[in-house]
Amino acid sequence: MAIDYAQSAQEIVKYIGGENNVISITHCATRLRFVLKDNKAVDKEELKRVKGVITVIEAGGQMQVVIGNHVSDAYKHVLKLIHLDENAPVSTPDVGIVSRVMDVISSIFTPFLYQLAACGILQGIISFLAAVGIMDANSGTYRILNFVSWTAFTFLPVMIAFTAAKKFNVNPFTAVITACALISPDYMNMVTAFKITSINSADPAMQQLMREAVSNPDIANILQNVVGIPVSAPTLDFLGIPVKYLSYTASVIPIILMVWAMSYIEHFFNKVLPVVIRNLFTPMFCIAIMVPMTLLVFGPVGNLIGGAIGGVYNYLYHLSPTIAGFVVGAFWQPLVTLGVHWGITPVTVGNYATLGYDTFTGLQASAVFAMTGSMFGVYLKTRSREMKGISLSAGVTGLFGITEPAIYGVALRLKKPFLCSCVAGGIGGAIAGSFNAVSWSYCLPGIAVLPVFFKEGHMPQFLGFLLSITVAFVLGALFTWLVGFKDEPDVAAVKKAQAEPPRATQAEMN
Repeated sequence: MAIDYAQSAQEIVKYIGGENNVISITHCATRLRFVLKDNKAVDKEELKRVKGVITVIEAGGQMQVVIGNHVSDAYKHVLKLIHLDENAPVSTPDVGIVSRVMDVISSIFTPFLYQLAACGILQGIISFLAAVGIMDANSGTYRILNFVSWTAFTFLPVMIAFTAAKKFNVNPFTAVITACALISPDYMNMVTAFKITSINSADPAMQQLMREAVSNPDIANILQNVVGIPVSAPTLDFLGIPVKYLSYTASVIPIILMVWAMSYIEHFFNKVLPVVIRNLFTPMFCIAIMVPMTLLVFGPVGNLIGGAIGGVYNYLYHLSPTIAGFVVGAFWQPLVTLGVHWGITPVTVGNYATLGYDTFTGLQASAVFAMTGSMFGVYLKTRSREMKGISLSAGVTGLFGITEPAIYGVALRLKKPFLCSCVAGGIGGAIAGSFNAVSWSYCLPGIAVLPVFFKEGHMPQFLGFLLSITVAFVLGALFTWLVGFKDEPDVAAVKKAQAEPPRATQAEMN
């Protein structure tokens, strides 16, 4: 039976403490995320009983209502019932630094997560079709689809600037223009020229050609006019301060730092400038100040932070991919329940930008398929018709990478299936690590994105990845079946039995 999310939205707003208790609301892949004035005003038990609600979690200063795949439907109807001033400052509850960081990351990435993953899937599909000979890699069709698939990653700073502006209460168009300046053709041509002149090719002939191109106008003209690559990299400075050449395509942390700092700059000028010139000069000062500040400060610092975070994980991975795979596969789902899994997003995006692939996603997939397998284990084991329906639905959803309905709707309720999926995920992750399985583009691991893990010339890695998720799925189902769980009574059957009048015994009839 289809759920009426308009009715569910009314009940959600009611039990969340009413419209006046809501400071802000966002949503991710499966959850409505409320920032409330008073979390104690929430009736959690009644909220959990609302049709369409899987569970309610209080984490990171937010009241998170887990809906599942139809979260966008619920979100639209909730927005119709509450009226928020988008320009009003949003006060964040007093929570720890880790919770705040996770909240910022999730708020910035969730609005465009599916679009980013969609581009990754397109990359995987056309690469697979080219590898098996169905599509010619030199054809116009391939080249068009290829640059389309890279668009989200090329302009990732623009999307981050827009969502970060919403989070930090900055004019989104000012933030977007600032981000665009950092990936503008004029600046990127200078970066490309710097890379060309600084090239460290293993080919001595290429090294010699690059050196000659810098000083020989004829060679420079050939490279620039025929090949289309500039070869002169002029020294760049701002007010005499040298600027480091950095590429901001697919950049994450520098853009977040830039918009965060812009929130203070914009607030300052809105406060001190007369109203008659504020709308014109505030964005001018923001753009004129923040672009140079990012080139001089936030860019180098952000790249350093991102490189350090990614470097720690990649260092641990290279020490032992098998052990790293077991840890990621076993502990990914617990991290999801704590809401801190968003912390890995800048690392994975950074890996694609710097390495061209990501190892973490190759390990994480085992956890997803292990949880999905445990759902089918529950489906086969339970005698409750209601639980069979819930577990089957959650299992099918999990195959496509969304495991939260499985986690909160089944695994945590029954407890043992959750532990079984963690063990199975660890074993699958260890297998993936031993084969050095990787994803070649951003994705949410699931059965629909398998081409993302394939690349011509890397067949052993792909086969190892397929083995890892198959083992994780089978063991998840098998462990859940063998270990078992305390079956929940069929609610519908219980209510029916309670409604029926007791039958008279033979002695009473006599």
